[in-house]
Amino acid sequence: MQMTRKSWLLPGLFLILLVVVLGILLRPDSIAVEVGIVENGNLRITVDDQGRTRARDPFVVAAPIYGRLLRSELREGDVVTTGQVIAQIALPQEDTRTQAVLEANLMAAQARYEMVSAELMEAEAAYERALREEDRRQLLAEDGLISREERENYRQLSIAAEVRVMSLSASIEAVSAEVESARTQLLGTGSDAQDYVQNILSPADGTVFRLFERNERVVAAGTPLLSISDQDELEIVIDLLTQDAVRVQSGDRVLISGWGGETVLEAEVSYVEPEAFTKISALGVEEQRVNVIADFIERPQNLGGEYRIEASIVVEELENVSLIPTSAIFQRDNAWYTYVVEQGEAQLRQVEIGMRNQNFAQVLGLLEPGTQVILFPSDLINQGISVIF
Repeated sequence: MQMTRKSWLLPGLFLILLVVVLGILLRPDSIAVEVGIVENGNLRITVDDQGRTRARDPFVVAAPIYGRLLRSELREGDVVTTGQVIAQIALPQEDTRTQAVLEANLMAAQARYEMVSAELMEAEAAYERALREEDRRQLLAEDGLISREERENYRQLSIAAEVRVMSLSASIEAVSAEVESARTQLLGTGSDAQDYVQNILSPADGTVFRLFERNERVVAAGTPLLSISDQDELEIVIDLLTQDAVRVQSGDRVLISGWGGETVLEAEVSYVEPEAFTKISALGVEEQRVNVIADFIERPQNLGGEYRIEASIVVEELENVSLIPTSAIFQRDNAWYTYVVEQGEAQLRQVEIGMRNQNFAQVLGLLEPGTQVILFPSDLINQGISVIF
């Protein structure tokens, strides 16, 4: 009987050992993961996009008259002061036929002036005679030697003479203006064209940002010649998608990077332009964008106009909130989830997420600070699976 018990004991121990070995062999391997920690901190929400610098109040100086622009000695980057000569325009020479026509117009205007002048002298003399005759008739009327009707006739004659003098005076002013106009048109002909040069003065202190015309050539009135900054003041232009721009307000803080320096510059939103515009993206998609204008808090001197920058507009800042890495959360069935690590195993947890940026998200309860969460969970991560890190 005792031998029978021993004969069953050995196979039983063997079976137990076999089960243990099989359990070890069939147990799933631990998966190596990267973990993060839920912790308290500050959360900064930003709207990020590219932008550029530009002159705040640029002056575009244009040619005031038609003429021959003389070669400029200025170059981009030169500093100018108010009233400084920044360009010169000479009246262009006309051809022989045009010059003859202009000279004939001047001679005709001068002849009309002489004719009207003679008529005015005659009218003034007639007016003086009419006044003297009126005075004599007044004395005779007072002595009763002529009738009142005759005296009135001479009064009408003197008034008519006065009106003629006034009319001819106005005519001589008009003809004088014609003479000056004809003479001015001749300023661009012959040797006068070399003598008449109009200086164009700088409207403000600043720097020449762009020189549209450097070489000598004939330009029309209104042709842009150069652009001058106003006191070298720069502002930032950031074109945002309209759905991002509605979150931006005047006074928002702006962090400037990617401008070429190692430091992060600070600026402040001045205003958001009221009207959006259509822009074609690099992928050929039509986008509605709007310009956000910001002012530098402190600008480095080596930063100029039309420089490219990277802007981050701070639209919200939360202090001392629970934060979870955004790489640790994912959506499933319209809810947010994460895998926490408990006793070396992955445990699926539903979480409530508040505001978030590219790196962190606000956790509204459910997870305590210090909780370990799995970053970038793959399809191999399941409920209860063993993990190592």
